[in-house]
Amino acid sequence: MIYQEIQPCPALQPFVRNYLLVHFDHLPDNQRVKPYPTRIEQALVFFAKGRIRSHDPLTNTTTNIAPNALFGQHVSRLNFHTFTEPDFLMLMVIFQPGAMHRLLGFSSHELTQEFCDAEAVMNAGLQSVNDQIANSPTYPAMIERAENYLLRKLRTIRIDAHPIDRIGELLLHNPTPFSLDWLADQANLSPRQFERKFSERMGIGPKLYSRISRFYQTFDYKEKNLATDWLTVAIQFGYTDYDHLAKDFKQFTHVTPNLILREYAQRPEMVVNL
Repeated sequence: MIYQEIQPCPALQPFVRNYLLVHFDHLPDNQRVKPYPTRIEQALVFFAKGRIRSHDPLTNTTTNIAPNALFGQHVSRLNFHTFTEPDFLMLMVIFQPGAMHRLLGFSSHELTQEFCDAEAVMNAGLQSVNDQIANSPTYPAMIERAENYLLRKLRTIRIDAHPIDRIGELLLHNPTPFSLDWLADQANLSPRQFERKFSERMGIGPKLYSRISRFYQTFDYKEKNLATDWLTVAIQFGYTDYDHLAKDFKQFTHVTPNLILREYAQRPEMVVNL
């Protein structure tokens, strides 16, 4: 079994942030639900063995996700339910900011808060890659199969990188508030042009993008530093006070900060010590 983030080869690093490789050989029914707080993430996902359903607690809707799926940028918490007999094997290709727009050739805003059958959007060759991943003898071989496909795909991309992509990367790693005018100036655009093109490439506007980035950094830090009190964490990540932090948690997880931490502690990879 494995639950591991893996760095791409150098040729793909401008395009792929990292891979997430997950393999469970067995999960009891009561250990198959994973709360998934929103984060800055657009991805191509291969479900080589087993499948998942996505449940949106805000709308109470459930979606069966395709074996080869594109994950658009989400703006609120989801719950993923794994259904598998007997194995679950997933390889997630998490894109750098702006890369999915370049790969698909249309506005990322069209996939915001959506899961999409990647074969319908890209090409039928994806199922062949999925089969190769499923039948690979080792975990490194699975990554190699995916990278061979991505390297071929890179040769077909016609949309160039843009300064907005670098701004997306800046806000991903440093979501400290910046003025819209300053960000637009870095991209040599007017504020109105900047907001439109940022949403086209990232799926959401820069303000929401930065808020989600800060929220998830805060959540991730607290989850790894449970002894640190919430007010200290809030101030450290630029919130004015605990109530300011709790407002973002409520918007992006639909529950209180302490409750999402308790739920997250029961995610499958933690229960089986991965």
